[in-house]
Amino acid sequence: MNIFYIGSQVAGFLAFILSLIAYHRKKKSKIFQTMTVANILDIAHYTLLGAYSGSITKVIALIRNEIIIVKEKNKKFNKKIVLIILFAIYLVSGILTYKNLFSILPILAAMIYLYFIWNGNELTVKKCAFYCYFLWLTYNICIFSIAGITSNIVSIISTFIAIYNEKKKLIPNKE
Repeated sequence: MNIFYIGSQVAGFLAFILSLIAYHRKKKSKIFQTMTVANILDIAHYTLLGAYSGSITKVIALIRNEIIIVKEKNKKFNKKIVLIILFAIYLVSGILTYKNLFSILPILAAMIYLYFIWNGNELTVKKCAFYCYFLWLTYNICIFSIAGITSNIVSIISTFIAIYNEKKKLIPNKE
């Protein structure tokens, strides 16, 4: 193991811990601030691994999250053209960072997630995220990211529980 690999895993685990903390924050602004730091650490994580499609996906996620925050306040950003531009950016970045079939997985996951997060309700977004985590898990296995694999497994389990609990609330009690 070299210093870059160890550094990448440290950054990845710190990003994972911050993302866990983020969703326990009280204010939406604090959640996004914490997730911004987690994304920056993920960018370092994937860059140190030489996993550039994972890295660029996290860079675009920073921009995407800002646009989603702004579009809630400003109707100008809630147009299909903004969504199409984001898709185009993902597509171009996927082409530029292509190494092999597995290198398109983070781009594919991000594009699917973007489609559902743009106008989806909470349950739909959670279901989408659940399946996208499997694409990320496969990618992290291929690039040998222990931090990424750990993060994805915890996220898959956590999201499954959240979906299950939300579905239980929708089913009327037969007592």
